[in-house]
Amino acid sequence: MTIQARQFVEQITTSEQTMRIDVGGRIDGEMTRDPVGYGYYGQSWENMVGLILENVGDEEVLDAWVRVEGRPVMRNMETILDSILAAGMDDASKARAIWDFARHYRYHNTTGDDEVKDTVKMLNSYGYTLCWDEAFTVSNLWQAAGLKVRRGLPHGHCTSEVFYDGDYHLLDSDEHLQVLDRDNLTIASEGQISADHDLMKRSHAYGIGAAENRETTESAASLFCFDGPRSGTREPVGDHRMEINLRPGERLEWGWSERGKYHGFGSPPPRFANGLLHWSVPLAQTRWALSSTHVSGTTEGLVAEGQGEVVYEIRSPYVLVGGQLLSQVEGDGVWSMQKDGEDEWQTLSGDGEINLDDLLPPASVACYRFRLRLQGTNWTLRSLTIENDLQMAPLALPALCVGTNQVHYSDGSDARQVRLTYRWQERDDWKVPSKVDGLTPDAGQPQAASRVRLTWAPGEGAQDYHFRLGLDTGAEHALSPVFDKIVSKTASAGECFWVAPEEGLLNPETAYYWKVRGRSPEGVWGPWSEPAHFRVAAPGLPVAASLAMDLERRIGVLQWHPNAQGTPPVAYEIHGSDERGFSARRESYEMLVSNEAEPHRQTEPSNLLAVIDAGPNPQFQVIGPTTDEALARPYYRIVAVDQAGVRSGPTSMIEAPRPFITTPLPPKIAAGETTTVQVSCLRSRGDLRAQSEGPRRYFQAFRDGDQVEFLLDEGPNWISLDAVTGCLSLSPPAKGALGNHTVTLRVHNGRGGVDVVGWDVQVHPPLVSV
Repeated sequence: MTIQARQFVEQITTSEQTMRIDVGGRIDGEMTRDPVGYGYYGQSWENMVGLILENVGDEEVLDAWVRVEGRPVMRNMETILDSILAAGMDDASKARAIWDFARHYRYHNTTGDDEVKDTVKMLNSYGYTLCWDEAFTVSNLWQAAGLKVRRGLPHGHCTSEVFYDGDYHLLDSDEHLQVLDRDNLTIASEGQISADHDLMKRSHAYGIGAAENRETTESAASLFCFDGPRSGTREPVGDHRMEINLRPGERLEWGWSERGKYHGFGSPPPRFANGLLHWSVPLAQTRWALSSTHVSGTTEGLVAEGQGEVVYEIRSPYVLVGGQLLSQVEGDGVWSMQKDGEDEWQTLSGDGEINLDDLLPPASVACYRFRLRLQGTNWTLRSLTIENDLQMAPLALPALCVGTNQVHYSDGSDARQVRLTYRWQERDDWKVPSKVDGLTPDAGQPQAASRVRLTWAPGEGAQDYHFRLGLDTGAEHALSPVFDKIVSKTASAGECFWVAPEEGLLNPETAYYWKVRGRSPEGVWGPWSEPAHFRVAAPGLPVAASLAMDLERRIGVLQWHPNAQGTPPVAYEIHGSDERGFSARRESYEMLVSNEAEPHRQTEPSNLLAVIDAGPNPQFQVIGPTTDEALARPYYRIVAVDQAGVRSGPTSMIEAPRPFITTPLPPKIAAGETTTVQVSCLRSRGDLRAQSEGPRRYFQAFRDGDQVEFLLDEGPNWISLDAVTGCLSLSPPAKGALGNHTVTLRVHNGRGGVDVVGWDVQVHPPLVSV
């Protein structure tokens, strides 16, 4: 292994100063860091060691900051938004850009208090949130950008929706949810997802680090189960600002490693960093004390004449998580400490070296400011150093990359004497994978495929790959998380290709751009390939699909229009199911149905009901007295198919009225005989929904299905109807029942739905056998 330590030192004398720092070697921390997803990210090596900003002058330096060009500036809400948003962005672009930023600078963990609901604190000190924290931190940014937000209402999860283009849209930066509607472009709302779980099932949940897994998206869909009216906002939380003020002898050290010191009411977070605030206090005068009584500064230190005290204040923009007090006191002087917001002073014990860790424990109120007091009679303070451990979020640190870095220093003082020191490592023993080429499809060529297939040539030194597909020419922004994947997390693990997990996720006649990069066995990411671009040759989604009901004739006809975009359809598939939010499937498939003891999947039959030829005004009768009762379903979808067998995506779910009796009822029966009819009606199975049962918060099962009850409203006493099964029995006696009889059946579904059918049944004499 060849690793060399490097250092850069600069004397800062102006309020704004730019430095060029060249970093050698082949590898840096950004190249060895996995893309950030839901869980904490992996990283195989870090080149950065530390950055020290030290006041070596005689005056306080106010509002100092160091930023690396090309990285977001996270000093306050204003600079964060300036880093995210570009001039001329519309509200939709702002909402998406903020969500994209938010999900890439945090992972799933929490402090257990409200600390990480403050966006600036979270980004700089912590770098992690749970869902209930993240729902606030991303809302803070949206609202600061002038966008309205609405409280999300999933089960056992917290989200926020953002308003633009006349509606609310779900952008979940905790679970990395960005669910597209059927147009493969519009971001769906929570209400749309709750109404049609297939939108979530064809998406990707929990970010780029999660495996491409159907069960995961089915489970994620089960959290969205509220169908009622929605209201409520989220009030902005926090007003923290990263203000760095350095008094003479004070220095701030940014660190990229951790020393096990953190704030939080639980186990240590899996990834964080520790920095240091160090102050060698000038004692020749009391100017830098917060207050002093009967104390004077001398060349020998501070001297108390009689009963005297001096108070120093420590303040930090980063959360304080430990420290030590190093002092040389002669005489009768005792140290005590008071945290900001507290009234009592705690006496500190120890001679010369006092550990402050126990006074700044993890499970306590977060501390950003405290005071130290030396009190007593006739004492002399000859030296004083105060060191405090800081918790820092690694992703927000001003890291240097291989190559030339432009580093900018700024402050708000009239004069300063500051020393800036960067320390890092360089290594050249690990190889960087070569740039990937051979991307197919490319050059705008059409790909005729229901599920797009992306392929590329093996990259030299690459063991794994990361691809991204979007609408922008540089493929910088993924169309959705479905199209931003690490290949080893997909069904194509170990291969140089990827196939979309669902059909119809891309639109015909639309230019898509995509690129790939490789990762070495050591975890080093290579450069991105040149973007490739292509179009999809496929039929467009059937337009304006609906179910026209003629209640007088009791028939239902599916109707739709051909899509002018895409290849011409030659046929249409009709899919139907009793599952709300079902996925169109031509073959039998597995589906998550509960997790009562463990995740339980069962095989479901194909829900393809029919294939019909295309025509200028396509329609298909699915309900009616003369229609095959097997076609009657409460929910339908339609898929277009072109000459090459390429399919569109399925339409939005088409819902039939429920309950609706679909069984033809007998107009004639014979006296003296029993006629039995199994009365069927359209009933919903419901969908997979999570709820709490006892201590379990995510108990998943099919819920909100129809609980059907059959009733005989009118009819002779020789007719019976089983209320549960719907078995209708007609047993007219041999004598006295001839003629017409009025019969009325009623069915309830337990959800407010009712259907009533009345008809006249003619009883004729029994047939006489000869």
